[in-house]
Amino acid sequence: MLVLVSSTSTFGALSGNPLHRSFFRERVGRMAGAGALDDWLVEEANVRGYLGAVGSVVPDRAPTIGLSDEELIIALLMPHTPTDGRLFKLVVRMLQRATFDPQSLWFQARRERADRVLYWVLQQVPELERVTGVSALLAVISGPPRGYRGLKFNYDGSRLLRRPATKESVWRAARR
Repeated sequence: MLVLVSSTSTFGALSGNPLHRSFFRERVGRMAGAGALDDWLVEEANVRGYLGAVGSVVPDRAPTIGLSDEELIIALLMPHTPTDGRLFKLVVRMLQRATFDPQSLWFQARRERADRVLYWVLQQVPELERVTGVSALLAVISGPPRGYRGLKFNYDGSRLLRRPATKESVWRAARR
């Protein structure tokens, strides 16, 4: 009997970046608990007020202690993350609004192999929306990461951010 297994496409598959064992991802997974890590990461970003992607709920709780915004961005863009276009918009909102050290973020992205996806996302941000955080991160990056071939993902960068999201507008759109 032949059994076909459908594998979910990941950012690693899109960027030509093989999955690796990551102690960082395992630590974040322990923070997430029993639920799906990717859903928890979106929930964590929403709890912090970034509201770029909508999960099933946005609980009224404090952000998780021990996870910085930089680490949250890296966890969202790792090769292990299932492909989801909503995450691009969420990450761009985080890069535009969060306070982070660009050198540290780029170093961590390279260490956790999220650099190819991060570089691609930064290239998608329209010039008008490259605020201080995005510009500072682009200034730190000297060029494409080693082995970079772009992502095989059809996405229009002009859709990334047009107006700031509010909790009400995100929920209204989710209820439709």
